[in-house]
Amino acid sequence: MHYAESLKYLNSFLNLERITHTSGTRVWNLVRMRLLLKCFRNPHKAFFPILIAGTKGKGSTGFFLESILREAHYRVGFYSSPHLEDPRERIRLNGNNVSKSRWAKALTTIRRGLCRLQLDPRWGDFTYFEIMTLLAMLLFKQARMEIGIFEVGMGGRLDATNVIDAKVVGLTPIHLDHEFFLGNTITRIAREKTAIIRRGAQVVVGPQTAEAMRVIRRAIRCQKARLWPALSLFNYRIGLSGDFQKVNAGVAFQIARVLRDIYHYSIEAAAFRKGLEADEWPGRFEFLKGHPEFLLDGAHNPISIEALVRNLMKIYPRRNCLLVFGVSRDKKSDRMLKTLSRYFKDCILTTLPNPRSQEIGVLLSQAQGYFRRIIPTGSIPEAVGTVRKIASSDCLVVVTGSFYLIGEVRKWLRTKSW
Repeated sequence: MHYAESLKYLNSFLNLERITHTSGTRVWNLVRMRLLLKCFRNPHKAFFPILIAGTKGKGSTGFFLESILREAHYRVGFYSSPHLEDPRERIRLNGNNVSKSRWAKALTTIRRGLCRLQLDPRWGDFTYFEIMTLLAMLLFKQARMEIGIFEVGMGGRLDATNVIDAKVVGLTPIHLDHEFFLGNTITRIAREKTAIIRRGAQVVVGPQTAEAMRVIRRAIRCQKARLWPALSLFNYRIGLSGDFQKVNAGVAFQIARVLRDIYHYSIEAAAFRKGLEADEWPGRFEFLKGHPEFLLDGAHNPISIEALVRNLMKIYPRRNCLLVFGVSRDKKSDRMLKTLSRYFKDCILTTLPNPRSQEIGVLLSQAQGYFRRIIPTGSIPEAVGTVRKIASSDCLVVVTGSFYLIGEVRKWLRTKSW
């Protein structure tokens, strides 16, 4: 297959990121993933794996850890989700997206293997995320990565990445999110996420609520694992903007220390310092210069929105700002809009290019009474066009609510004349 064909093949699999309701063993199980590993000769055993789970900050934590380890001259693979513009963003080899030729070649290998594989119908069909996870493992093995960092997708217990027996685990802050799938309390969600902890593992834990911490400590005791509190790095210089990134950096810093102190990886002080200063991680409090200036942030749940508003109030207490907001149906958009109204007076509402998108009518109803001016739009191009009409040159346009939204806006701003 060439690259375009490989994307078409990948998109032929069930994509759970594009649906809101599903249940049952036909969709949620690890049987298919274990079968894939066996079929492809256990590629996950070719490198030292690290799993990172949590509700927010997983991707940024993995990014900081990748940067530290690269500065220490280790060959590092990093698997994250979702992507913004190109699916190859999900699989990084030594800080770079996988080449199109290598990507297509590996997916060709997967297609040939699946043609010979017999799957019992009772276990359902392979999913987009499962094939993507396998692809990451194969590419890490082929490129001879020494360490593989895996961001857990949703939850943990039945996530495709949980076939990995990771000796080192990171847990970023756990809050309510994906409640239909994971449960409607922090305790239930924490149980799902702590299921990635294996016997004797080293577990680095970021700041947690008391409710989540009780579950985490219980899981660590049951598995005879070891708890490592994340470090406080508020006096360190961090490359990514936003005080919440220092929390993520603290988890990454401690994971790297565990690798150094427990598993004897050689990581000098300079690697820690330079790794934390890395700043090329799109869609996370990312500024795009221009007139007006855009700020893109993938905050997609209430706790992330609260962090975004807190940082905007701190950095730009009086700036002229305009909100562009779109969100998935399974998110608490009413609560998110209420929080955003503490900072914004004007907002543009839009839909996402995804079946999970919240309807514009619902958003309009939820936003009523919170904002001085509300402008509903039917698409992202229409939303960007509205910004062009109403935003002054000194305005800061903040785009948030969904990675799908900021990915499309980012692509639009890069490819269209502004």
